[in-house]
Amino acid sequence: MRCAPRVRKARAAALAITLAACGGHKPQVPPPEVVRDTIPPKVVPETLPPEKIEDVNAPQEPGIPGSGQVVRIALASGVPRVTLSATGEWKLYDSDGESTLLHGDGGEQWIVEPEHGGLRASRLDGTPTGVRPAPFVARPMVRGSFVLVNGKRYRGEVAVYPAPGGVTVVNRLYLEDYLRGVVPLEIGRSRTEDERAAVEAQAVAARSYAYTHLLSSATRPYDMLATVLDQVYGGADAENPLADRAVVGTTRLVLTYNGRIVNAPYHSTCGGSTAAASEVWKEGDEPYLVAVSDRIPGTVDRFYCDPSPTFRWSRTYDQSALQTALDRYLRNYAAVPSGGVGTVRSVEIESRTPSGRVKTLGIGTSRGHFSLRGNDIRFVLRSAGGEILNSTYFSVESRQDRGGTLSSLVIRGSGNGHGIGMCQWGAIGRARAGADYRTILRTYYPGTVVAAVDR
Repeated sequence: MRCAPRVRKARAAALAITLAACGGHKPQVPPPEVVRDTIPPKVVPETLPPEKIEDVNAPQEPGIPGSGQVVRIALASGVPRVTLSATGEWKLYDSDGESTLLHGDGGEQWIVEPEHGGLRASRLDGTPTGVRPAPFVARPMVRGSFVLVNGKRYRGEVAVYPAPGGVTVVNRLYLEDYLRGVVPLEIGRSRTEDERAAVEAQAVAARSYAYTHLLSSATRPYDMLATVLDQVYGGADAENPLADRAVVGTTRLVLTYNGRIVNAPYHSTCGGSTAAASEVWKEGDEPYLVAVSDRIPGTVDRFYCDPSPTFRWSRTYDQSALQTALDRYLRNYAAVPSGGVGTVRSVEIESRTPSGRVKTLGIGTSRGHFSLRGNDIRFVLRSAGGEILNSTYFSVESRQDRGGTLSSLVIRGSGNGHGIGMCQWGAIGRARAGADYRTILRTYYPGTVVAAVDR
């Protein structure tokens, strides 16, 4: 991840759970190779984990059930083929682990691709297996070894399924190991010890997001994507010591509201104030997703997130760039007539939300008037390279030529991301100022409680 953490939109949903007392029965968790119906975990009164539960660099024993929730992360979907290997001895199974297809040593690479409704594996020298029932499962046999997917290391095991356009590749592993590959990419890999509380807050928010996105049915073979559409996940190659300590130090801790694990959306930079969910998304508000000021107490124009490189920004469109963006993207968010958008004549802010973001943006053209609402604006006013607008926290300056056509548009904005929930750069600023991760989370998700899940 870059210096500015990724943007994402998450549904403001919560996973219903039952409160349970400490010391209650913990259901046995299936091994990673089992595609399960997920039973919602119970929240128990919090017990603080020790500072160091175990050596965080020691991976789980492959193929042996352990404590913790199993998650299924789609690394790729619809790709023509995938190359599998491992850093040590490994096996490739067919029929979801029921029978051994091949036994490989470290570095031996096999290409898996679809064939007649099943899958086939071929060694790089061209030696193929027959077509076998899917899914194939690659599993390391040696402690400390990793599965390699197209050369990248992953903990747990990797399953390959036939899919439209090719195959879907799914990493199945324990949730805590998954977080080790998420947290550094979401909060930034260059974080320092004085920012540790922000990394810990990110670990709790990411864990809460993951729990609310576990599937309870087998409608698809994965729970989340490894991209900004869910949480950016880079496997073992993304891990770093500070994020590992943050994950271990907050093991099993999630955000709850009225006894429910909550979705915990977050974004890079709020620009001075976060937003309520309804200000940006079409869904209704949640009581813990409200506007929160990021102003540093006792100051007039200083904010916890102002070190962010996108705290203030601008984007300029000439006539051609703006016309191209509207011709290409406006029809996805507004009713554009069959003749097209028409020549752009005006772009004006029609209304703002309570936190100051643009609520509706009006676009006048030779073919009519179009209104864009909330986060849709960001996906229409893209750059020439297709990059969405940083945020909806902006003002506009426009110029028209003598014929009334818009000749240029300058957008001056604040922040990066949807603005809902935790401001990641704000969390970093608060950590530098001495706040702990619990204070950071209480600030950005008012009314929530940090609690422990029982698995």
